[in-house]
Amino acid sequence: MPGDDRGSAPAASASPVLSRWRERFQALRSLPSLLRMVVESAPAVAYASVAVRLISALLPIGILAVTKFIIDSISQLSSRHTPLPAVFWEMVALEYALACLGMVLGRAVDFLDAVFADRYAIHINTRIINHASTLDLASWEDPCFYDKLSRARMQGTERIGMIQAIGKMVQQFVTVAGLV
Repeated sequence: MPGDDRGSAPAASASPVLSRWRERFQALRSLPSLLRMVVESAPAVAYASVAVRLISALLPIGILAVTKFIIDSISQLSSRHTPLPAVFWEMVALEYALACLGMVLGRAVDFLDAVFADRYAIHINTRIINHASTLDLASWEDPCFYDKLSRARMQGTERIGMIQAIGKMVQQFVTVAGLV
């Protein structure tokens, strides 16, 4: 029908969706400064976390290679009636050791994430308090300023989950890239 606006409804609803995606991608521009603050808050923990996550990401590739050797050895045994390779049981032990190492590294990542969360929260709160201490008393008496300060502290500590999610995502990307 002429004058019927039902045809334009999807276009109107697409605009808010696109604007939300634009906002999300614009928020990614602050990622480098966030990562700088991460390293500033606990450099040793951040680098240890990266190293442990990298090893954890590459570990499934090693387990896959050892498993392939074991399966190939067993298939040759049944198809050609050849004896097991001399290193067969060492490879079985290696696979077990790699699986145990994977579990230990998973716990190490969790531990480093917990230590990092504490240090990052302390670092952010210290920066906010140091900045707030430079302000005059009139700023403190303003309820709007106090609300902004409280939100800054809350948002600063809420970013820990995002940082840990970035670490997990990079770890999974390295694993997938290695498997490909």
